[in-house]
Amino acid sequence: MKTLTSKDRPARTPHRLRFRLLGWPVSLAILFLAVWLLPVFRLQRFAWAGELRSLHAAGIEAASGLTNGQHLFAGLGGSWDHWLGLRYGTAEEQIAAAFPVIKSVKVSLDLPGQVVFRIEERIEVAWLAIPDGCVMIDKDGVAMGIQADRPGQIPLIEGLTIRSMTLGQALEADTPDALHRAVGLLGAIIEADRDTRPQVFLLGQVSQIRPVSGRLLYMTLVVPDTGEAISVRAEIGPELTEHMLWLRFAIDQDVLNGRGKGILDLTGGNRTFIPDA
Repeated sequence: MKTLTSKDRPARTPHRLRFRLLGWPVSLAILFLAVWLLPVFRLQRFAWAGELRSLHAAGIEAASGLTNGQHLFAGLGGSWDHWLGLRYGTAEEQIAAAFPVIKSVKVSLDLPGQVVFRIEERIEVAWLAIPDGCVMIDKDGVAMGIQADRPGQIPLIEGLTIRSMTLGQALEADTPDALHRAVGLLGAIIEADRDTRPQVFLLGQVSQIRPVSGRLLYMTLVVPDTGEAISVRAEIGPELTEHMLWLRFAIDQDVLNGRGKGILDLTGGNRTFIPDA
């Protein structure tokens, strides 16, 4: 058998070499056109991960600036996290600016043809009086909104004057430490309300919270069965959440019914009701 040498192999013609060189650009052009024109790369629908509590999907979609029919790569990116997560940074910023009640927002691409919204809303847990009415805050002390009428089922924080307020940001009070203590008490109440054993939720039974000196706070508790108002003395400390959980059980088991006026002392290791003289 005759062995082929380099001289025997057919030489590459310039025409064949030119065709191979043009192959890559043509393939890339075809791929680009496919990405640009195929419907799967066009926004066809909005999807939602989870349910909204107080907001409406249509308003959030409008605030995002994204529209049906636009290319899914338009508006994509921002920071490295946005690029790596295929998220729309500008859309997220616009939504957060439009709705101060939103705690976190993620808007991401999801092939074929859709954008997914993931929204976490703030939950109002208390309110403070202001000249125009009242401002609602969440458990972090962030201002959520202003309304003329008193909100129902959440307590009033008394004894504080608001120095500065921007919706979507933490309030600034004349006595910051007192506001922090009130927020700390609210956090303990919310944590105690996570327990599934008692049936009554404590937050809905507290009508007022007043920080006083040191670590002390007073709150007004309305007994659900009788409508009696009891003053509760508490203090910021490691046992605060445990005291609030005990208070839930006390309400649930009718321990406070018919006690009359007085102070329930929950400071230190105390769990003592002191009737008015």
